[in-house]
Amino acid sequence: MTTAQDVFGSRFEIRAQLGSGGMGEVHLAYDAFLQREVAIKLAKLELLKDPEVGDRMRKMWLNETRLAGKLQHPHIVEVFEAGTTEEFGYLVMEYVSGGTLKQYSRPDRLLPTEQVIEDVYKVCNALDYANKMGLLHRDIKPANIMVTGDHTVKVADFGTAYFSASEETQVFDVGTLPFMPPEHFRNWPPTLQLDIYAVGVVAYQLLTGNLPFTADSFDGLMKQKLAGEFVPLEDRRTDISPELRFVVHCAIHPDPQVRYSSWQAFCDGLSFALPQLSRPNEVLFDTARFDALRRLTFFSGFGDTQLWETIRLSRWLDFSAGVAVFVEGSSGDSVYVIAKGEATVTRSGAVLNQLGPGECIGEIAYLDEASHERTATISAFSPLVLIEIPASALRNASAELQAAFGRAFMGVMVKRIRHGDERYIELLQKSGG
Repeated sequence: MTTAQDVFGSRFEIRAQLGSGGMGEVHLAYDAFLQREVAIKLAKLELLKDPEVGDRMRKMWLNETRLAGKLQHPHIVEVFEAGTTEEFGYLVMEYVSGGTLKQYSRPDRLLPTEQVIEDVYKVCNALDYANKMGLLHRDIKPANIMVTGDHTVKVADFGTAYFSASEETQVFDVGTLPFMPPEHFRNWPPTLQLDIYAVGVVAYQLLTGNLPFTADSFDGLMKQKLAGEFVPLEDRRTDISPELRFVVHCAIHPDPQVRYSSWQAFCDGLSFALPQLSRPNEVLFDTARFDALRRLTFFSGFGDTQLWETIRLSRWLDFSAGVAVFVEGSSGDSVYVIAKGEATVTRSGAVLNQLGPGECIGEIAYLDEASHERTATISAFSPLVLIEIPASALRNASAELQAAFGRAFMGVMVKRIRHGDERYIELLQKSGG
């Protein structure tokens, strides 16, 4: 009998079986070439020829293999490569060590409310990215949302995905019943409303440990969905804020016209709910940070993936009014972007400028590797929140993030040159020159 190790020979060292199912097996392996742990999914090719289920399984397997190397988002499990041997098809994927969110969907294992908002927000952002790539997941549930050791969520299993641009016949009868929207049973064409509904049910379950329905049979559950019946969130848990209740109820509304019409609207609702729970420490949460970065002019040219990478590299610092961030002549190796408040720029005691939200400070630390001496003093004019990005970390970041920062820095330099020219002309006019 051929084993998983026999399939790959010397490149992959099979270390443990992580799971098995109708399609095949998943193994933890070590990639000797790239020196990293990976998860390998094996599918027996003979199953794809089965007269009863082979066509369906083949299309689902094709869905996953065609995405190899294409979905690159910090909250989606990455598929590195796909291939076949004589007996097996295989996928080499990112290994995620912390299990799935299913473990937190029981009443005795609930996560803190703020963590649920964080997790759901990131899932929404990941599915928005996938949707922009022309994909609907169609089987979102806690068991398909994986968690790393430090609790970073990652959407997995795009085998049931719907490709909007594909001309091939696709599988339609897919999904998991409790997470299917009412329109699924009316045979309506799939839209992003389908995934939004599923994420809403996930949020409800993570908050309460229960599904929003009382029926325990297929027919009963389908009837409740078609009738628009669900248990209000406040009937399951009384300490959920009105803002968060509104978000969840809107996401699982039986009428797609009332449900959120976009992932952006869903994310905005979640970001509004979080500060109500967490003030004044809202910047401690990735959800609030991501939302803040999207609003700052400096990051206007960054994609979502680059914003998440920036969050991972950065620290958020608070300064009281009058406190110096750094002083002229000191050494420093960080770039700063103002998130909130205003800062004063002085040199030799003279005020040069006053900067507000979205303005960049200290970019020379990144642009000039030879010298890290600060050329001006930066002080908090008002209570100030700064986003600190170490220049050394930025130099080791992805090429895409470095390019995004490079474009942003170029915009900063052009703006400052223009400002300098305007000041020079103003001084000439005042002096009568």
